[in-house]
Amino acid sequence: MIRSGSARTWVLVLPLFLAPLGNQPVAAQDEAPRRPPEPFRVFVETSDPGDAELKTRLEEAVPMVRERVQRRKWFQLAESAEEADVVLRIVNYHNSNAHKWGWFEGPTVELVYVDAVAVAGTAREKLSGLDQRPVLLGASLRNAASHLAEELERFCKENYAALMRLRTEPRPDTP
Repeated sequence: MIRSGSARTWVLVLPLFLAPLGNQPVAAQDEAPRRPPEPFRVFVETSDPGDAELKTRLEEAVPMVRERVQRRKWFQLAESAEEADVVLRIVNYHNSNAHKWGWFEGPTVELVYVDAVAVAGTAREKLSGLDQRPVLLGASLRNAASHLAEELERFCKENYAALMRLRTEPRPDTP
């Protein structure tokens, strides 16, 4: 005869209640937290295009992109690609004007965009930062770089589990 408060009852019933709780920390590790325990190290560099004019524009964009990435709580800047968790390679920076067309000609819109590729181990994704405003207000590299930093944060959240595994793996240049 088993009494309702006996130890034997608890030994039989307690595992049924604790079993679902045992899987929870494992699943929670794959989901990105609101803020990582330690910021991801990001190295911002330019691609190596054959065009000298494009190379100059890319080098012009790098300081603003670095500053905007550093402002995000998810990141800190790395000194080199080897010590970085994520490499952000800027591949294009461009300003242009466009007309809104419809059944009437709308105002001219200025576009500033910065295209990049984020690389973290085997994960890679094309990212783009865009600022679009009427010409009178003027689009800016600062806003396009901020948008690019937001896209980089989204990339890190989507690949959070892979980035955390990269941190725990030994790097080839470290003993």
